[in-house]
Amino acid sequence: MNVNRIKKAVIIEAIVIVVLSVFLIERYINNTCSQEYYRSGDEVKLLSPRIYSGLLPAEEFLILNFEPLKKDVNNYIIQNNLNVSIYVLNMRDGASFGINEKEPIEALSLNKLPIAMIILEKVEQGELSLDTKLPITQEDRDILSGTLYARPIDELSVKELLRYMLQESDNTALWVLLKQVNLGELKKFTNYVGYYKNNMNYLESSDSFLVSAKTTSNLFISLYLSTVLKPENSELILSYLTNTTFDVKKYAELPDDVIVSQKYGEFYISNRQTFHSCGIMYVENSRIFYCMMTHGLQREEAKKSVGILVNKIYNYVIKAKKIDGILLNST
Repeated sequence: MNVNRIKKAVIIEAIVIVVLSVFLIERYINNTCSQEYYRSGDEVKLLSPRIYSGLLPAEEFLILNFEPLKKDVNNYIIQNNLNVSIYVLNMRDGASFGINEKEPIEALSLNKLPIAMIILEKVEQGELSLDTKLPITQEDRDILSGTLYARPIDELSVKELLRYMLQESDNTALWVLLKQVNLGELKKFTNYVGYYKNNMNYLESSDSFLVSAKTTSNLFISLYLSTVLKPENSELILSYLTNTTFDVKKYAELPDDVIVSQKYGEFYISNRQTFHSCGIMYVENSRIFYCMMTHGLQREEAKKSVGILVNKIYNYVIKAKKIDGILLNST
């Protein structure tokens, strides 16, 4: 009997030690990562606290030279006479390249990202909840993008409206959600992420936001680092964007284990032919932001061109990682 009691006591003590160790490790990580710098004794460490806490492994994402990829992409653009703006950023070490990346252009359905973020801010502030039902009126129904306009429903939850708006780029969901957003909120947010300003008619015109391939990265960086929203809400947006009606993985012929969280936008009326695809590609431990904005291409041609370019980025990242993450060859 005494032996059994001793065994039970040892087991209980081991469980307590494990639980306490996990608690102390979590508290240590949280404390170090919330400081501006990490202090070891009297010595101030100037690296990111994530390095010392082990959250970000050192020397793992060093794709520092995108010049060969830029040359390859530029050759493809010239050979196919494409009018396209491109920006590519390694989100874990800051290396980047661009082609016409600062050219202002209409945001189109990229506008739906800041709208989603503002709505989720309101959820966090208690003004709305994800379960709040919002009415869908006849004037909200928009046939230009999405399928919600044709569905025989007169209300949906905020969560479902966000899903329609982000996955299908649904305009009906956009107009319903926009009724919850005022001009001041929209201006404040677009100033934060660095949008260009075309006119002040933010809530009524598709021309009201001007973005570039480079400024669009600010939106995705904000989501990836969760600088505006709580992590669960940033995660919600990015998860919706992994399953949009534009299947970029299919066009880029990417492996199943690669995740792409992207927002697309398109406008094909009269002589205006514009297609955007911007997002984060999750390739093993790399996190690569890309943004491509094509002009003057038929819809299917634009999608195929975006797919080819995304494929080039993917293969370059894989190649760079195979030679210890640093690609020095500039030819």
